[in-house]
Amino acid sequence: MFRPSLLLLTTALASPALAQRTTANAVTSSDDAFGSAIGNDRIGIYSADEVRGFNPIDSGNARIEGLYFDEITFLINRLSERSSVRVGYASLAWPFPAPTGIVNRQLEKFEGQSELGLEAETDVDGNFTTTVQAKLALAGEKLGLALGNGQRRSRIPSARYVNFNGQAATLTWRPEAGKEVNLFWSTALFAHSGGTPLLFPSGDAPPPQVERRDYIGQPWAHGSQRSHVLGGTAHLTLGGFKLDAGLFRSIKDQKRDFADLALGIQPDGRTVREIIVADRASRIASVSGEVRLSRVFEQGAANHRVTLMLRGRDQMRLYGGQARFDLGATNLFNRVTVPRPALAFGLQDRSDVKQLSVGLGYDLALKGGARLGLSAQKSNYTKRVDFGNPAIASTQVKDKPLLLAGNIVVPLTKSVNLYASYVEGLEESPNAPDIAVNASEAPPAGSSRQYDFGLRARIANRLTLVTGAFDVQKPYFNLDAQRRYGILGNVRHRGIEASLTGNPVKGLTLVAGGLLLDPAISGTAVTSGLIGKRPVGINRRKLVLNLDWRPNQGNSPWSFDLAAEHFGGATANATNSFTVPPRETLGLGARYRFDMAGAKWLARAQMINIFNDYGWRVLSSGGFLFSQPRTLLFSVSTDL
Repeated sequence: MFRPSLLLLTTALASPALAQRTTANAVTSSDDAFGSAIGNDRIGIYSADEVRGFNPIDSGNARIEGLYFDEITFLINRLSERSSVRVGYASLAWPFPAPTGIVNRQLEKFEGQSELGLEAETDVDGNFTTTVQAKLALAGEKLGLALGNGQRRSRIPSARYVNFNGQAATLTWRPEAGKEVNLFWSTALFAHSGGTPLLFPSGDAPPPQVERRDYIGQPWAHGSQRSHVLGGTAHLTLGGFKLDAGLFRSIKDQKRDFADLALGIQPDGRTVREIIVADRASRIASVSGEVRLSRVFEQGAANHRVTLMLRGRDQMRLYGGQARFDLGATNLFNRVTVPRPALAFGLQDRSDVKQLSVGLGYDLALKGGARLGLSAQKSNYTKRVDFGNPAIASTQVKDKPLLLAGNIVVPLTKSVNLYASYVEGLEESPNAPDIAVNASEAPPAGSSRQYDFGLRARIANRLTLVTGAFDVQKPYFNLDAQRRYGILGNVRHRGIEASLTGNPVKGLTLVAGGLLLDPAISGTAVTSGLIGKRPVGINRRKLVLNLDWRPNQGNSPWSFDLAAEHFGGATANATNSFTVPPRETLGLGARYRFDMAGAKWLARAQMINIFNDYGWRVLSSGGFLFSQPRTLLFSVSTDL
């Protein structure tokens, strides 16, 4: 286990530090409002787990340094502290885009000089986090090592303590300009993790409000998880060619996990029954990667780029065999602790997914800003499921689709561009939820497609506006009348998205965005009345506003930030009989920068959800989770 000694690291860092922890700022670093993250700061209308109403990670659209990665477990901040969502106009320059957007992770790596960053954070609830990030020059500016260690003891809103321990290392080699090779490794352990019951109301109203800082689950319903991610990337200029390659190995070992399902909740807190689902030890392991070779040809005022691509994955998943323990009728406001039962686990199933894709892309860029992009992929997909029960025959699904994509950018003026794109994909769907009789089962990948168009405009050289309309269509998976998770039809998400970013005045940074979404299901499940036409848990409206103001035209040691979010109501159940109310949150923060003992320091305070708004998030299964209560955080960081 990597536990760096502060004394040894400080001794090794002889050259000046490149300030990072004291200057990192998600607001001032964002070029649009479509989703970005630095550390634990996440802003924008989209995130890594929701883009245009879909989950891009579940869909298989994760990237590391722009290269395909089968993200079966998340990348810890010490390995990848920065990520961004690429969708709409921002995705046009990406080779081989995806219908539900791309989430790109940037490695935390050596940047030419030695440095050491330290950070500690706490809050009024007793959460405490420490971070060490060191970057060591091994051979001048050409070879260096980035080492990171993060420790966290946290109380999630249900008051369950979670211990987190994560380490990462990245070796970076830049032998000459235009060549970079990275080798990396990370590991993370979550222990004593547990959560509040998932609440399923009985009528056409949300569950009663429980105290968000009280733990209302069973004290023994906790588990642990260990994950590993390792691999390498290479970005090489070879004569007139550009080679980008990545190979990744990821493993997620779930030692034990529990889900607490409170069913049929009445307004007074009584439940019809409460069931605890215990997952036995499970594992997901994957090898994935991509190789791209491109060549640019210049011809007068035109640049032509031709790209060849090969990407693939080989994923194994061991799952199922859950044990269910029925607590009977319970009450959310009168909790009774029951002894831990003897858990009788069932047989586990195994799924294997193998996918290999080859692609050819062509991009044309003209002087003046006009662009055209065309690509085609041929994918070979196989999924095999071997059941633990020998009486059930194995199943196998194969698909060999040809996936096409195209985009165009037309400049109207020097500051206004119109764009349009079309993308086809073969994307995964989320696994079956715990309430399903086939919990944890993963459906096969399905065909998806996306159209979008819009404009990008520069306003007075200070602001950038991006707005567009989109139409995304995919298979729709959810629960049937017997609570079996499977395909119920097709879902279509049409909407309008907008982003406005920039510096209205010197020292003030603005990131604002909005989403209006019209999700609709079609198919026999809708026409027969089994389900309504609206998918469960999709917010039809989202607005965000982030401001960062640094007085004295950006030269003050002080800066102040504001974060406001509005979520429109979401359909709350499969029959569409009611909608959860909208919810809003407001946060304020301040940073103070100072020098001490020859180092750069940053002190920061944040208050999240100032008005203690109580809202509900609805999962696709119909389960309710409450929003986080008001929280006050304090942190201090330094670059030595």
